Amino acid sequence: MDAAAATEYVEHRAMSLSAAEFELLCESVLTESLPPARFSVTAFRQDGGIDIDGRVSNPLLDVSLGVQAKQYDPSNTVGSPAIQRFQGALADTGCDTGTVITTSSFTTPAAESAERAGIHLVNGSALFESMVDLRVGVRRGGGQFEPDEGFWNLFGETDETSTVPSKRIPLANSFETLDAVLSAIGDTRGTKDDIVSSAGVSPRHADLYAGAGWILGFVHQEWPDEETHRQRRWSLTRSGARYIAYRTAGLNAEAEPLLLDGIRNAEIIERLAHPLSESESFGHSELVDFVESESELSRSSAKRRASSVGVWLARLPEVSVENGRGKRYVWNGN
Repeated sequence: MDAAAATEYVEHRAMSLSAAEFELLCESVLTESLPPARFSVTAFRQDGGIDIDGRVSNPLLDVSLGVQAKQYDPSNTVGSPAIQRFQGALADTGCDTGTVITTSSFTTPAAESAERAGIHLVNGSALFESMVDLRVGVRRGGGQFEPDEGFWNLFGETDETSTVPSKRIPLANSFETLDAVLSAIGDTRGTKDDIVSSAGVSPRHADLYAGAGWILGFVHQEWPDEETHRQRRWSLTRSGARYIAYRTAGLNAEAEPLLLDGIRNAEIIERLAHPLSESESFGHSELVDFVESESELSRSSAKRRASSVGVWLARLPEVSVENGRGKRYVWNGN
């Protein structure tokens, strides 16, 4: 397809996303457009407020940015009251400058209000054309564009499969390391090198714990694994940003329910909950058998990942661990 058709294609796909997914899309576009910058969705969303925050920092420049993302029908234009509310949010948070991105357009009074306030406006045409120029959501091959289905498949619910892909089974035993990696993703551009440098982990652990964050719904993978020409990058989802904000503030009572919900919603844990509650307890060897039977992992790989699954299970209040001759996971809850 030509550039015009590619622009229509990314518009259609962007409009099919949820509001939260659209914010992650905008974060990806912004990060791709400004290689030195860091962008991430904010922990707490408020109407009229900042959806994405960012920072451009180098030896010559240090600027904080606030971004609002509005996924509007083309007929629903953005008016000046929205710009004025956003201006107030920028002032409240101390951002140096701001941008409003919409899939629709802006009224003339809105454009005038933004110009007076020094706020940059990005309408739908500019957004979707930029996506095509940056190859976000499309690929270029043979002089034509083609859909990048792998990119769009990273949004939304994962497809149901008869077995659990290994990518969805954790290999991450330390919640302390998980928190460090999530913090590193939020504080940087989220590449493997960034995580290694910021969190002080090995490259292997950077991948494994970012993947664990993805399983929990705390992390969004920005590029498909098969796109080896791009540097893999991770970003926090709103629930991930909220979780880390609570942990950083020492509000563990608020952070813990988010972690527990993420564990319960992990596919391997969801599949395990029913047989565990029915049998009332599992020995560790039974857990290994279960992981092996529900996946395509080898026995040795199932043993390694079952260890992490056991750690995640033990975090749940409805599960207790008994250590006798062998470790047993006991179902205590509903």
